[in-house]
Amino acid sequence: MNLAIYGSGGAGKEVYDLLLETPAEREKWDEVLFIDDTTESGEYWGLPRMPFDEFRQKYPPEGCRVVISVGEPAAREKLYDRVKGAGYSLATLIHRTAFVSDSAVLGDGVVLQDGVRVSAEAELGENTFVNHRTMIGHNTRIGKHCQISANVMIAGVVDIGDTVFAGVSSCIRDRTKVGDHTILAMGSVVLKDVRPGKIVMGNPAREIAENKDGTVFG
Repeated sequence: MNLAIYGSGGAGKEVYDLLLETPAEREKWDEVLFIDDTTESGEYWGLPRMPFDEFRQKYPPEGCRVVISVGEPAAREKLYDRVKGAGYSLATLIHRTAFVSDSAVLGDGVVLQDGVRVSAEAELGENTFVNHRTMIGHNTRIGKHCQISANVMIAGVVDIGDTVFAGVSSCIRDRTKVGDHTILAMGSVVLKDVRPGKIVMGNPAREIAENKDGTVFG
């Protein structure tokens, strides 16, 4: 079975590093390659790299899994629909230093980077990427296509919707609800519910704008 890393920017490089640092994950795959629709096919970091249309011609779904490695939640959702629509399944990758409770549930395509802790009865939806040293509290639910940045602290019994971005070192209070398509700016301290489609920042976090186009880094 082969593994395709969809995205060869920063997140894609971090996923490849996860494989290098976690032999048990790397050994699952006969070949590792990158998919990138913004460049021509060739070699990248010593691995094949090609657009998705070329990838589909060379690697049939029955012999390859895909992990989506881009930081924009809206882009994660778009690529997920493209990959699933073409018949591919997603790969779940867990760094060797991550901890996942036996009672936690991970959806297909979840990535857990180094030092992540997923506590008892937490649930992570499909295609959600959790970056370095983040803590996810007990009985917390995170939806699909989310990007949870490094050093984020999520307390217990938090409910996070789909396609949410949580910036570096943001904190979310216990029993708080974060709506779909929200952006939490870096360092945000979320002490109360956040309505869907909002951008919040600060300590305590406050709404500053509407998330109209879903762009975090634009």
